[in-house]
Amino acid sequence: MLAIDPYTKGFGFAVLEGPERLIDYGVKKVKGDKNFACLKKFTGLIERYQPEVIVLENPTGKGSRRGQRVQQLLKELLELAASKRIKVRSFSRLQIRKAFYSSCAFNKYQVASSIAKQFPELALRLPPVRKFWVNEDERMSIFDAIALALTLFQS
Repeated sequence: MLAIDPYTKGFGFAVLEGPERLIDYGVKKVKGDKNFACLKKFTGLIERYQPEVIVLENPTGKGSRRGQRVQQLLKELLELAASKRIKVRSFSRLQIRKAFYSSCAFNKYQVASSIAKQFPELALRLPPVRKFWVNEDERMSIFDAIALALTLFQS
């Protein structure tokens, strides 16, 4: 499974084989035409990992606050996956939060901390608690991608 979480400068990704096996993760940064560059890097990930399922955020779902560019990117990622005959699942931010209620994780940082406990190799990548005047750390997109994947396993 390949999970993707776009952010302003690129996207975070995670590749999992089941809820307990994290294969790869990272952040892909892009410049210039961001959507085109993201699609190109996304295609590379598909070719490398050949996922059976791709998991994305539903940008029109409850709790989503995605900008127009990222909404368009998510639509294009969906179309690209469909053209390659790969199953796509999408979840709203609300569905992701509900998937982590049992872990007593009620905000993004608590969800990320829960994921870092489940996958200790991510502990050093966990960003500090975000101050409201500071932009979100790009590493958070890795945890958001994994949260999407784990939401699929719980649904």
